[in-house]
Amino acid sequence: MLSPMPLPRSLPLCLFALACLACGPKGKVEVPEGADKLWSEMDHGERMQHMGAVVMPRVRPVFQAHDAERFADFSCATCHGSGADRGDFAMPNPDLPKLYTANFYKKHRKEHPDIVKLMWQKVEPAVGEAIGVTYGLGGAQIECGSCHVEVGEEG
Repeated sequence: MLSPMPLPRSLPLCLFALACLACGPKGKVEVPEGADKLWSEMDHGERMQHMGAVVMPRVRPVFQAHDAERFADFSCATCHGSGADRGDFAMPNPDLPKLYTANFYKKHRKEHPDIVKLMWQKVEPAVGEAIGVTYGLGGAQIECGSCHVEVGEEG
């Protein structure tokens, strides 16, 4: 009978490193579907056209599948706020809920687990893929602070 081999002391460190890699940026920077250049190279008009033709049709159903009633009137203003009515699509949007970076998990994941899960698992990937950029944690081009104003402590 074989005796079990002792686990290497470095196993916890290896598992932690793998977990960090899994949380890192996803996707790659590429020319988005339906476009002929990178998002970063598009001018305002090209971005507006791409948002209407590709991003909105991809993102609207994600929000509506999560909560059809709350997001029934999904529009540019849902993400870009009141500025969208004036043609101001600057992000992050101060009209969206602020994210408190201190104790992020404690505050947001415990208080609003369903919407945090929606953003991380569905919205970030949908937007990132639609505009051809990386998304997720760890230096991605689309992450929480891309849309939400981040502040330190609540108060």
